[in-house]
Amino acid sequence: MQSITSGQPASSPIEMQGAASLKNGQILFGKVNKVFPNRMAEVQIGDQKMIATLDIPLRTGERYWFQVQQQNEGKLVLKALEMPDVNYSNLKGAAAQLSTHLGMNSDPSAAKLAEYFLKNRLPITKETFQSALQWLKGADSLEAGLPILKTMFVQQLPIVKEVFDALLAQVKGEPFHKMLTSLQQQLQAAGSKTETSVKLMAVLDSLHVARKSLIQQTGLQQFVAKWLDSDSAPEMKSGAFSLLQKTGFIPERMTEAFFLDDLMDGAKTRSGFPDNPMLDKLHQGLQVLSTAKSGALSELGKVEITLQRLMNDLDHVGTKMTADDQLFLKKENSPEKISPLSLRLLEDVFTGATAGRKAIGANMAMDDLLGYLNGDKKQVVEAKGKAADMILQSLKQHPEALSIKDNEKQVLTHVLKAEYQSVDFTNGSSVAIQLKEWTKLLGLQLEHVLINQSGADMAENSRDLETLKPLLLKLLNEQAPAPIKEMAEQILNRITAQQILSQENGPVQNLLLTLPLNLGHAQTDLTLQWSGRKTKDGKIDPDYCRVLFYLELEGIKETVIDMQVQNRVINVTVINEQVAHMEEAAKQYLDLLRGNLEKMEYRLSGVSFVNPKHERNGLKGPKSVPFSEGGSYSGVDIRI
Repeated sequence: MQSITSGQPASSPIEMQGAASLKNGQILFGKVNKVFPNRMAEVQIGDQKMIATLDIPLRTGERYWFQVQQQNEGKLVLKALEMPDVNYSNLKGAAAQLSTHLGMNSDPSAAKLAEYFLKNRLPITKETFQSALQWLKGADSLEAGLPILKTMFVQQLPIVKEVFDALLAQVKGEPFHKMLTSLQQQLQAAGSKTETSVKLMAVLDSLHVARKSLIQQTGLQQFVAKWLDSDSAPEMKSGAFSLLQKTGFIPERMTEAFFLDDLMDGAKTRSGFPDNPMLDKLHQGLQVLSTAKSGALSELGKVEITLQRLMNDLDHVGTKMTADDQLFLKKENSPEKISPLSLRLLEDVFTGATAGRKAIGANMAMDDLLGYLNGDKKQVVEAKGKAADMILQSLKQHPEALSIKDNEKQVLTHVLKAEYQSVDFTNGSSVAIQLKEWTKLLGLQLEHVLINQSGADMAENSRDLETLKPLLLKLLNEQAPAPIKEMAEQILNRITAQQILSQENGPVQNLLLTLPLNLGHAQTDLTLQWSGRKTKDGKIDPDYCRVLFYLELEGIKETVIDMQVQNRVINVTVINEQVAHMEEAAKQYLDLLRGNLEKMEYRLSGVSFVNPKHERNGLKGPKSVPFSEGGSYSGVDIRI
């Protein structure tokens, strides 16, 4: 991978810093420079020279394969390995010797791996070599896996398959939002739903990973809720009812009064609906109202009290009336109160279901209620689709541009603002809050929570275990269809990769965050990578840091913004193939940017625009996923 700023390849990341950096069993290729008494010798490994004890006498000036045997009291002992007589004057020859010594002389993949290890001066042991070869063969290609091995050694990560798989998933660069959407669709299509899968779908809904799927689930619900909302203006209520008619959920020529009458009349004979507390409350209430509607108008006061007790989850059968209830009975009543009572009942039930919509089974409970209002399942599905289409259309064109009534436009505008508002990137504080919320939802803090909270705290703050990563781990330990488990594992690897690449390297702190993002009707990934030295409290120093912002948009395609901060002086580089267009569009904002930065006590040095196609290294555009190869601390080196 090439640097996005200089285009220069990274220098060799693994340099032998004397005997202390060597491990028992490690295999080295070196030259004997000088021989001393008592089998002591100066051995050169790469650019490093060290004094070692040799197990057998060797000749000065010759090159040998060595294996570290032991390091007692700071003394390095090297054993010369027997190698076949192969020309090792070049890299391929040395790699052939190494793979033969490891018993893999007929494996071309082993030869390539050995050559890569030698070229990049990576530490070699038989165990790590064999493991690495096995992992590479399971990867899509050798070329994709080799740089990952280098990163693991450079960043001193555990040399285990889980880390390799996580970094491989990151390198593949499949859009994160598509992976999450795919999992959500598979979970929704699954025949049986477990507690874990339902919680997972709720988290995915919160991340807004599948805009159309989410709108199909909640759009129709929002129309119903706005129609029933007693606090809504009359034009909003009528607009919502009209939209419900246009979706086919309520027959187009049916008035509100007739629809409510039909519900009450049907309650007497209705049966066979799902077991649902909210649904049971609605059914009982409609039956009470139907009884009153059939002629018992003298008892309307009692009916209303009974209905109120039902909505308050009280046992209305045989309950003794309070003094307030007795006073209510003396009020004058009329048949016109029946219809408003049914609306009150519907509002109460839907409000209760909406309030707990993030709870387990909440979406299914809402679906049950919609199914009760319209007994035709096929018609309900079609109505959901039409409602989603209306909302998506208004996302693209704005409600004002649609050929619909003014009151219907008001409802669509409200639903968009309340449910599907994208992040306001002009407000830094709201963006910061949203980023923290997304980070928590992904479960990136899971290990920190597990380490720092006691069992009692975990029980109290169980919400930390109902985020994406812990739920994925739980799903993988349950019985689930193979495709769901496969996708869950891929997503888990992507999350783990973000955690792995967000680590400390000496005084430098790296952070990598990839999030699904909705921009209008489009979906994409937002990737941020920070790097900077740490303050005393362990945070990134805002005076000296670097931030990479990566985004792929529908019109301008891949864009990378590289912001470097040195002593509170900021230099920004925008990397995009449409340089002229972006530079022209940005001119009107530069003074605003400079002024706002000055208010925060930063100074803007300059903003430059770069077309990656014109770079000397032939970079053809920003890579789809930032991936740091910065290793042991030797300065800040962010790569993309």
